[in-house]
Amino acid sequence: MTTPQQPDPLSGLASTLSAEYDQSREAQHDRVLAELKQVVEQVPEQTELTNSRRFLIVGPLLIAFSLAGAFVSMQQGKTGMTIGAVVLALLFAFLTWQHRDAGKHPFLRLTRRQLFHDLLSAPVELADVIDIGVHEGGWLLVQNLALDPAAPLPTHRPCKVLFGNQAMALRKPRPHILIQSAGLMVGGQKLQPEDAGALLNAYVMAAKAQRQLDAMR
Repeated sequence: MTTPQQPDPLSGLASTLSAEYDQSREAQHDRVLAELKQVVEQVPEQTELTNSRRFLIVGPLLIAFSLAGAFVSMQQGKTGMTIGAVVLALLFAFLTWQHRDAGKHPFLRLTRRQLFHDLLSAPVELADVIDIGVHEGGWLLVQNLALDPAAPLPTHRPCKVLFGNQAMALRKPRPHILIQSAGLMVGGQKLQPEDAGALLNAYVMAAKAQRQLDAMR
């Protein structure tokens, strides 16, 4: 007479634990996806930036100051100083004319994946950015984006505008993108250096999160 085979309690326990583990892992995976998606959606899909109108304001003031200096020097019979002041006035007039369209046309564009600049041959993958520095340098706002050494580096064209919107892709001392502009504006609102740095950092974090999302999916 045969005895009915009894179910193995250890096998049932193993199956239960395995199912619970799979559910926990799936829940954790979904939670990570949700957190990454939240980081991505903290920034708009696209932000366009223009330079500020600082030279349209400063330029005429410098012209007036130079012409006043030329007039005073001429009254005092100082020919050399008069000529120098006139030359400065012409230089400032040329600078003002070159920046006549300031704030009208975007030259820099940020998406949740890339940075686009008019003078770069290709967009920069923001997920490849490993460090960000933003500061005022003289009359220009300087943005320095250090890149992963393995990241592709675009080429750049020279800027032909005095204190214009310049972007340079440089390999030394380490690969980086250097962007200089007469300030930055978004939607007509001027950004302070700390605001520009925060905006860049938010887009870099979004790009890194997006890259991780793509890998997990």
